Amino acid sequence: MLVSKLNPSDVQMREIIGKKIFRRRKQLRLTQEKIAKKINVTFQQVQKFEKGTNGLVDLRIRSLAAALKIPESRIGFLIWKYNKKNKDNV
Repeated sequence: MLVSKLNPSDVQMREIIGKKIFRRRKQLRLTQEKIAKKINVTFQQVQKFEKGTNGLVDLRIRSLAAALKIPESRIGFLIWKYNKKNKDNV
């Protein structure tokens, strides 16, 4: 079994994105189950996205953005903002 280790900045980014997903879901008063149905995954997978345990692939980001009524460009900005901030501290 091949196990890849994430560097701390990748883990941080997953956690930050997960918190934003959680907050947006709560804003819309949606359950993890409802989001899961909309993006065709289990509610456990949504939990893992929100906790930062699992990362999101491009396809999932787009479907999740649609389910949470977030423009794709806004998700990209949030990721870019994090990366810029992280690079400034290096």
